[in-house]
Amino acid sequence: MSLFKNAIESIQIGVEDYNTEDNRRHGSATRNIYAGILLLYKEKLRQLSPSDSNEVLIKKDIIPVFNKDKNVVFIGRGKNTVDVHDIKKRLNKLEIEIDWNSFSNIQSLRNNIEHYYVEESSDAVLEIVGKSFILIRDFIHHYLDKDPHEILGEEC
Repeated sequence: MSLFKNAIESIQIGVEDYNTEDNRRHGSATRNIYAGILLLYKEKLRQLSPSDSNEVLIKKDIIPVFNKDKNVVFIGRGKNTVDVHDIKKRLNKLEIEIDWNSFSNIQSLRNNIEHYYVEESSDAVLEIVGKSFILIRDFIHHYLDKDPHEILGEEC
């Protein structure tokens, strides 16, 4: 499965959970939408990686090597990918503008759901998740040059 397809499917599943009347599914919506957003960001970094770099911009480990012309280039090593901190740092350096405040809200909510419990009401959870849709729409449109409606589907 491609990184992009994984991102889209995570968001779609999150939206299905978001649209349910079952409050127990709202945590799942948050986790899936958050994961989908991170995967979208990684997809952009993957796209920007030089072709012979083993997707250097999404790899946690970056090593210098000599290319065939004896110039130093950097390649990605291993299967571990960048964490949120490195994603932010790399996107910022590449002048890809993200509303990091909105992102932080869904990140905090996701972390509370994942590691503790949600103190917010179900309506507050739905509001934060709803705001994440703006992040998704804008990123797909502006940085992946795709139509969010077409990519995510009618139901999303």
